[in-house]
Amino acid sequence: MSLKKHKQKHKLLVLAEFVPFWCLYMFVRALPLKAAYFLTRRLFSLLYIVDFRHRKRSQKHLIHAGVAKNRSEAGKIAHRAFASFGMLLAEIIKMDQHFKPEKVIIRGDEKSREEAFGTGHNRNVIVVTAHYGNWEMAGTAWATLSGIPMVSVMRPFNNPLIGRYILKNRTSGVHETVNKHGCVRDLLKAIRQKKNVALLVDQHAGSSEGVETLFFGQPCRTHMSPALLHLKTKVPIVPMISRRADDDFNFEFVLGKPIEYIPTGDKEADIKNVTQMYTSALEKLIAELPEQWLWAHRRWLNIHRKRRSPATA
Repeated sequence: MSLKKHKQKHKLLVLAEFVPFWCLYMFVRALPLKAAYFLTRRLFSLLYIVDFRHRKRSQKHLIHAGVAKNRSEAGKIAHRAFASFGMLLAEIIKMDQHFKPEKVIIRGDEKSREEAFGTGHNRNVIVVTAHYGNWEMAGTAWATLSGIPMVSVMRPFNNPLIGRYILKNRTSGVHETVNKHGCVRDLLKAIRQKKNVALLVDQHAGSSEGVETLFFGQPCRTHMSPALLHLKTKVPIVPMISRRADDDFNFEFVLGKPIEYIPTGDKEADIKNVTQMYTSALEKLIAELPEQWLWAHRRWLNIHRKRRSPATA
């Protein structure tokens, strides 16, 4: 994995960003759930109007991916995607007040459900997931429902003060996080300890971290860590999204078919094949209800990205 260094923000800038976040955080925590959802949805609907760059980028990505046929349809889906992200903010802030793992319904592929959640004979798996719905609660919920501890990968926050508030609701006694940089060794250790591991693989990967795949029919570069782990350990990969079911803290784990790949002896081809398999699986899951995915991200290599500097996020 690449050890790309991030510039540290000046302390005054960190504080200037944190103060309004903290005020919003405390205000939302004090609100009833419905009111909190209403507020954060409206805030992100306003952001959709004023944030021209991400609004247009989301719309273009929806058309580029073939999810929307025209600008009008793309605008409606993109607007709902912004509102969904607003709901996520309320859920992050109020997670300890309202979230219960038993409110998560497990849907999707029967074999994956049996592998990961079968009573008495389930096993640890490699979960590949996306920035979709509410991914923040997924680690703790999965570990609780499966009865097997979870280790997931965390990207360091640009603002450590904000990160501290978000992280305190992400982890638990059954769910721990490891830093993205050099995570493969930590995840291998977790797998050998019979723990579940989870990785978000729907964002652009640098040339040293990923391989080229197709996502919604367009070229992108996808993180290959799950493929490396699977080929090394033979532990099955389960593609999954955490879909929001309503505005009452009910969610669904929607599972794709488990990936259990038989190596061909060509390591490079095997890595690429497995990576494409889980990329395609996530595409299929996201396409069922696309407005809960993060469409503003520069996912593809052939739109909003210069190919001569592919490692730029």
